[in-house]
Amino acid sequence: MNYNQRKYKFETKRQLAEILKQQIETILDNNPANDDDKLHYAVLAEIRDRLYVKLIKYQTDYTISFTPAQAFALRILYTDYINDPTCYLGNKLRALSVEVHKQFN
Repeated sequence: MNYNQRKYKFETKRQLAEILKQQIETILDNNPANDDDKLHYAVLAEIRDRLYVKLIKYQTDYTISFTPAQAFALRILYTDYINDPTCYLGNKLRALSVEVHKQFN
């Protein structure tokens, strides 16, 4: 499977993109415990930067393409940090997590 050619496209509302960026910034304020966490933080920083650039232009809806590594980092964000399908961000990230699992497995 060629992961370089398979981007994950994520459609989102502005509010969710802002909440996701804030959640990632909160996580990045902590010190990673080990190399696995450092790698996850590095990819989350890429996502935060991507969201920042997208949010500069005001829109109500966005489509953002993520690399496979970024898509998996978002999946890990849900499973290891949020894991609450009843909150707005958790609900959307749970759906994203399922889609990423299907697309890349």
